[in-house]
Amino acid sequence: VSTQSTGKSAIQEKILKYEKFADEVLKNDLKYVLEERDKVYDEIAEYSKLQTTIERFITLGKDTPIKSQIDVGCNFYMQTIVKDKQYIFIDIGMGLHLQFTFEEALRFLGKKIDQLTAESEKFTAKSVDIKSRIKLILEALAELQGLNVKEKIPQRQIFS
Repeated sequence: VSTQSTGKSAIQEKILKYEKFADEVLKNDLKYVLEERDKVYDEIAEYSKLQTTIERFITLGKDTPIKSQIDVGCNFYMQTIVKDKQYIFIDIGMGLHLQFTFEEALRFLGKKIDQLTAESEKFTAKSVDIKSRIKLILEALAELQGLNVKEKIPQRQIFS
């Protein structure tokens, strides 16, 4: 009888250990990866918006002045008129701004968006990996606890 209770307590300890690992480690890792991916998505959106703006500038021509509003901080905007549209300065990272012609800027933005898209795909792959680990642990816990989680739910056949 004592070996049975020792075996059950060892199983309970393993269950608690795996639950703790899934809750404290894997779920925090998943949260971090998804937050980082969202940051990359925000950057992609900003660069895409700039790309669209530059394309509009090109269609207007170099001689047409542009009326715009500039955010000078705290959502306080000032009216501006841009007369010289020959160059644009773009933040290329690490606080550095580089002067580009519109054509150069479009090439840079295309490459930057491609690079950020590849980075977001890596974060997505990491999140899928972490989710699969969580699912594997939950299935193992259910098996250790003797739960029958794998009961098939009847599904409609939509392709037959």
